[in-house]
Amino acid sequence: MHKFLYLFLFFFLTNILTSQENNIPEKEFPVFKICSLVPVKNQKTCFNETLNEYIEENLVFPESAKELGLQSVVNVYFEIDLEGRVSNLIAKSSLVGVKFTDKEALDTANKIFEDAASDLFYKLPVMKPGKINGVTSSFPLRVPLTYQLNTQNFDYNELFSIDEVDWAPLFPKTNNITSEQSIEIFKDNINSYIKRYLKHPKNSNNANDQVIVFVEMIVENDGSVSEITSFGPDLYRKQAEKVVKRFPSLEPALKNDYPVAMTYSFPVIFNKK
Repeated sequence: MHKFLYLFLFFFLTNILTSQENNIPEKEFPVFKICSLVPVKNQKTCFNETLNEYIEENLVFPESAKELGLQSVVNVYFEIDLEGRVSNLIAKSSLVGVKFTDKEALDTANKIFEDAASDLFYKLPVMKPGKINGVTSSFPLRVPLTYQLNTQNFDYNELFSIDEVDWAPLFPKTNNITSEQSIEIFKDNINSYIKRYLKHPKNSNNANDQVIVFVEMIVENDGSVSEITSFGPDLYRKQAEKVVKRFPSLEPALKNDYPVAMTYSFPVIFNKK
C-alpha cells in the first residue's frame, strides 16, 4: 500500500513541477539588426553591447547645461514595441552636485537633460521586436545615462563598496548628518529595519538557537535595491531576502556629489524566541 502511495505522490509532484516549468515564459529579447543572426540565448547580451556602443557614439552633453556647469544622471524608461520602435519613453533627471531653491529653475535644469536623453533614444534604429512564448510582445527597459563634465578621475558607472563612497545610501527623511555619520546611520537603519520585519520561518526544524544568513545587495544609482543574493539555510535565506526586497527606495550613495551604485554585504541573524 505504501509503495503505491509513494509512486502516486512521485508522479503527482513530478507533474506539478513539469507543469510549473512549462509555464515559465520563453523570452526572445529585442535585437538590433546586427544581432539578428545571434542565437536566442545571446541576444540580450548582443542588445546591451550594441546599445552601449550606440550611447558612447551618440551621447551629446547639452551645451546649455555645460555652460552652467550642470551634471546629471538620467534614468530612461521605455519599451521596444511590437514594431521594434522605442515607445512610452519617460526620462527622469537627477542633478548632481548642485541644489536649486526655486522649483521652476530645478525643473528647467532637469528638462535640459531629459530632452537630450529622450532625443537620443527616440533616434534608435528600428529593431526586431521581442517575443514571449513565440508571440511578438513589447519589452520594458530602464537605462541610466550619466552626463558628467570631464573633471573626475573615475567612472560613475562603476560599482563601489561602502568604503569607497563619500556618502552611504540614506533612508528617507534622514537630515543634518555628516559624510562619516552617513555610513553608521545607513548600517543602523538596515539593522533596525531587519529587526522590525524579520520573521522566523514557520516550517523550520533547525535546532540551533541562532541562524545567520549573509546577504549581499546593490543599491543602484537611483536608490533602488537590486541583485539580492544570500548564503545560508534555504528557508532562512528566503525569509531574509523577503525583508530586504521590502526596503523603501533610498537616496543613492554619493561619490564626489555624484549618485553611484554601491554594493553592501551584511549578516541577518535569526534568534529563537
